[in-house]
Amino acid sequence: MVTELLPRTMPSPVEILDRAVALRTDADLLDGYARRLLTTARALTGTAAPESSRRALERQAAACRVAARRLRTAADALLTHRRTTAGKRGSPPAGAGRYEPWAVPGEDRGARG
Repeated sequence: MVTELLPRTMPSPVEILDRAVALRTDADLLDGYARRLLTTARALTGTAAPESSRRALERQAAACRVAARRLRTAADALLTHRRTTAGKRGSPPAGAGRYEPWAVPGEDRGARG
């Protein structure tokens, strides 16, 4: 993977809030997926479908719930950070930077896999 060193920038409070909202929205979606998976698993009970199918759906639903919980925890952490740093905008130390994957301007990094 090609990387480049970018200067460290702190997101604005609005950007942090937007990210927290997006994380919570994603968590809600995962909870919805978990409900649908469990509904499907219940529908398979007593049918000719193998029992392993129902158990697999239940495991997938549990994974969705865990991921949703983690996303909410991350959103809460961002909101806490936003509250504690409000009005404390400073410059980063000299030479501070972070590595980020290279992307073509306008490219959706989520599509890279």
